[in-house]
Order: sequence, then structure tokens, then C-alpha cells
Amino acid sequence: MPPSKRILLLGIIIEIGLAVLGWYLISQLQSGAMQPSGTVEEASATILQVLGTVMGGLGGLLIVVY
Repeated sequence: MPPSKRILLLGIIIEIGLAVLGWYLISQLQSGAMQPSGTVEEASATILQVLGTVMGGLGGLLIVVY
């Protein structure tokens, strides 16, 4: 397998991991297992915004590296 395909595969795995992390954090907030300092909606929006930014940056970096 060429190195470029390995980098692409690793990037996809990391992106899936970030999506699962976001799903986990939001489900913990909604179930009450984690207590945010503000409201649950604000915390969920912040989590989605940060993870979306990270995933977008990683996706852009993968396009350049590939």
C-alpha cells in the first residue's frame, strides 16, 4: 500500500474517532453525567463548533498531504 493511501486511511480513522468523541460528549451532557458551567445547549454548541473546526482543519491538511 502506498504511503499516500496510508495517510488518507489514518486521516479517515482520526476523523471517525473525533466524530465518536463528539457524540460521546454530547450524549454525556444530555444524560446528565457531565455538568456544564452554562446550559447544556451552549455546551453542545461549543463541542460541535470545536470538533467541526478540528475536523475541517484535519481534512484540509489531509488534502494537502495526500
